Amino acid sequence: MKRMIAAAGAALIALATPAIAEQPTVVIMQSLTGPAAFMGAGVSEGMAMAFAEANEKAEFGAGKSVRVLVEDDASDRTQALTLITRHANAPEVRMILGPTSGAVAIAGAELGNRLELPIVTLTNNLDIPAAGPWGFISTQPPRQMMSYLADFAADTRKVERCSTVSIKEIEVYVALRAAFEDLVREKGVAVLSSESVSSSDIDFSTLATKIAGQDIDCLFISAMAAQGGNIVRQLREAGLDEKVEIFGMNTFSSPEFTQTGGGATEGVYMLSDWVPGGFNDFSVAFAQNFQAHAGRAPDNWAALGYTIGRVAIEAMKAAGPESGRDAIRDALSATRDVASVIGSGSYSYVDDRSPVSGSNVVQIRNGTAVLYTE
Repeated sequence: MKRMIAAAGAALIALATPAIAEQPTVVIMQSLTGPAAFMGAGVSEGMAMAFAEANEKAEFGAGKSVRVLVEDDASDRTQALTLITRHANAPEVRMILGPTSGAVAIAGAELGNRLELPIVTLTNNLDIPAAGPWGFISTQPPRQMMSYLADFAADTRKVERCSTVSIKEIEVYVALRAAFEDLVREKGVAVLSSESVSSSDIDFSTLATKIAGQDIDCLFISAMAAQGGNIVRQLREAGLDEKVEIFGMNTFSSPEFTQTGGGATEGVYMLSDWVPGGFNDFSVAFAQNFQAHAGRAPDNWAALGYTIGRVAIEAMKAAGPESGRDAIRDALSATRDVASVIGSGSYSYVDDRSPVSGSNVVQIRNGTAVLYTE
């Protein structure tokens, strides 16, 4: 259904802005299928909505618009690279917003550098901007992102003894776990154990029994949404003390987390780019417009996608949408203080092309993620 909605959104944009040979074009290339679809489908919808609004409001100038194409990278490296190569050979394509998965994004950004095409990946791996000037990340780097959650765990929740779990073969999940561990240690919190799982694992009974037997008051999990929900459910089934507070990254800000974990997810804390319902006039208007557009409330990923779309729009406006790829790349690098519906309400790239956007902590209450309040 999400893929259908995203495709429909792209079709509407194409109808509203008929394609011509040299019409400036942006490719939204996200995981509409595959393991990262829980993020990519919503991100794609948010991006498409941002461009549809910009075209409708003639933000690119009277009589001017940007064509949008939506593609599915399927969380697959070969498919992503094939799509990037194809669109790089189309001179009207100014940038690609994707890939979704961190496991695919590095290869995609490396290819973008070789082909001199701006690639704005969804991940936060600093190897991407370090590899060359054409690669961008969309979410805050691991240490910066985890600082919000580590401060919350140590200073607000006053935890003293933590264990951690992360996916072992996807680098970003390992990096986020390591950042959380380092940051809470700096605040005097003991880290008793660091456990690893495979992204394909579904049976966590042995792990759950081990962690349930530990003398901890804190557990951090770095995993995808559905798998994280499964881990939490099996931990509670193994007898993990209800007093042990569980913390997760922003991947848990997806319906799949509570759908898989059920009642076991109640009380879990997690980072979230999005505050459900919005937190200021701009984000509240986005929530209302998205509801009207998609027939449901936006989640974390739709809000993130909308914000990244707005960043790309502002860069194209600054450079001039008919400018070449190099001018748009430079405008992206110079992005500062774009109005955002996530984090603190403002989005900027700093000197190393790392985004600064702020973050929030939400908690599952009565089966729904809500902004944490004491």
